[in-house]
Amino acid sequence: MNEQEKEYKEYITAADIKRYTWCPRIIYFTHVLHLEERVTEAMEEGKEEHDDAIIAPIVAQLKARKVIKGLNLVSDTLRLSGKPDFILDTKFGELVPVEVKVASLDTSSKAKKDHVMQLACYALLIEDNFKRVVKRCVVYYLRDKRVACVALTNDLKLEARKAIDKAYKIIEQEEMPKVRQPISKCKNCGYYRYCYPILTNRIL
Repeated sequence: MNEQEKEYKEYITAADIKRYTWCPRIIYFTHVLHLEERVTEAMEEGKEEHDDAIIAPIVAQLKARKVIKGLNLVSDTLRLSGKPDFILDTKFGELVPVEVKVASLDTSSKAKKDHVMQLACYALLIEDNFKRVVKRCVVYYLRDKRVACVALTNDLKLEARKAIDKAYKIIEQEEMPKVRQPISKCKNCGYYRYCYPILTNRIL
């Protein structure tokens, strides 16, 4: 393992911030207790490498001159790492992160909040590594073949920075955060088996 790979593993990831957005308690389970998530069929599907052809319409729409796939990014400043599915380099000089998700798009036709925060983190990583401002990102929802484009505002990037800081605070203080989630949301969580006994005052 080279020095860059060692460094890459030391930091929390953009995917961690996606999980933090879903529920902050997941950071405690993964980085303090080092518990593993229950693997579902959808998760296994989501881990598969996506062929470039999947995003061909997005490449054409954004007039990308180059497609960068699976690039490991690290930022010492942010204490963050991440590996976007794709980064499109457009003919206008933009770098646009693209993430492929197995899930369906929300009925509101907006990208899911946790996915947006993951991509905001990718934007921060791209800006730190390439010194180019990232203005937008794209989520492709594979299940229903729909695309959600998100404007990456300064407020959104600031929210991502704050989420990174809060995630590290959970890890450093080693205290499980208090959260309130709808039980329907909890049952779909891969850490439900660890969290449910705590919610119901049972012993793990």
